[in-house]
Amino acid sequence: MELDDPGFHHSVLSDFRDRLAEGDRADRLLDLALARLTAAGLVRERTTQRTDSTHVLAAVREFTRLELVTEAVRAALKELARCAPHVLDRCGR
Repeated sequence: MELDDPGFHHSVLSDFRDRLAEGDRADRLLDLALARLTAAGLVRERTTQRTDSTHVLAAVREFTRLELVTEAVRAALKELARCAPHVLDRCGR
């Protein structure tokens, strides 16, 4: 999105909530989410789930570090392509 993008209108969330409340959509969405979380090994059926978010925060922190490294490499390659494209030409061979 561009920096000057106005984003979405506040009524979008209300409309989405109203559509989700129709019928059993919310229950089906929750069931689907739980099935996928179970398949990924993130939750187990018929057990007590941990509510401590420490492990979640640690995973997010690790992902954030990886994202920062990825962005740094991308920015370096972009600058290299601008300043010395011949260097990148040799890398492709």
